[in-house]
Amino acid sequence: MTELPQALTTVRTPMPDDLPRGAVESLGSCGRASRRLLDAGLVPPDVLTGMTLFLLASQPRRPRPDGRRPAGAVAGGVWVREQVTIHQPVRLAEELVVTGESARRFSRRGRRYGVTTSETRAADGRLLVSSCTTGLLRYRKQEGLEDASEGRAEQEIAVFGPDPAGASSNPALPTLRSLVPGDRIEGERSRVTLLMMRVRDKGRGDNPIHTDPEVARREGLAAPIAGGSHVLAFLHEALMRAWGPESLLHGAHFDVQWRDQTFAGACITPHAVVVSATPELVELSLQIEGEERTALVGTLAVPLA
Repeated sequence: MTELPQALTTVRTPMPDDLPRGAVESLGSCGRASRRLLDAGLVPPDVLTGMTLFLLASQPRRPRPDGRRPAGAVAGGVWVREQVTIHQPVRLAEELVVTGESARRFSRRGRRYGVTTSETRAADGRLLVSSCTTGLLRYRKQEGLEDASEGRAEQEIAVFGPDPAGASSNPALPTLRSLVPGDRIEGERSRVTLLMMRVRDKGRGDNPIHTDPEVARREGLAAPIAGGSHVLAFLHEALMRAWGPESLLHGAHFDVQWRDQTFAGACITPHAVVVSATPELVELSLQIEGEERTALVGTLAVPLA
């Protein structure tokens, strides 16, 4: 097994055009705010929360002789937690330089996890997105697996918070400054279909537990599950519809955790509540309700000055 931390191979490329377009189409009629961003030549925030996965999916791999994935492996992992700061808007077709490292692996209660950090910069060096992603390395529980960790200690992994440097260019500032504690943003109840999940995948097949019922069953799932950024996108939509399409692209920091799977065909409902509002920062608690259990919880901090 590779010793950690391990630097990942740097990726220098524009974002594939079909990635943001597929993401918008995968929201169906809910994707109006993301569509406005796309029409303005900007990448929607849910795509930017997936830059660590984009980096991992772009790493060189040695194919197995039989062409299959290792038994029990899940490409890209199953997201558990994402801590991401969107420092500046990212333009479509903009040249990106994505760097990162596999920082930590740990096992807990019979499951294996990995922590990966990444930074996405423009070709001129401007920091665009910074991420710390925690994912399940194997979906199935492993009986007898002892709790352990390797690589960097949790407190040694640097995580960006909200970035005030970009606040002044946020066109949503007047709306954001009018928020007061207790304000609620209610999103639409939306059904996430297998077709929507396949539209988002655009045939790349990076992680077939999102698109292939047979692979999902083999990995111990009752049906394909929606990707973490796909689920989060419905909450982004509710916020952008309330505040404006660019409101989340100027220093906003998300810290979200996925609590339950969103299976193909399930309905989800996003909510957000303002918990603190100062002249410098507005903070919200986030939640997405599934049909039976809470699918996602988290916080959002948007700098204002």
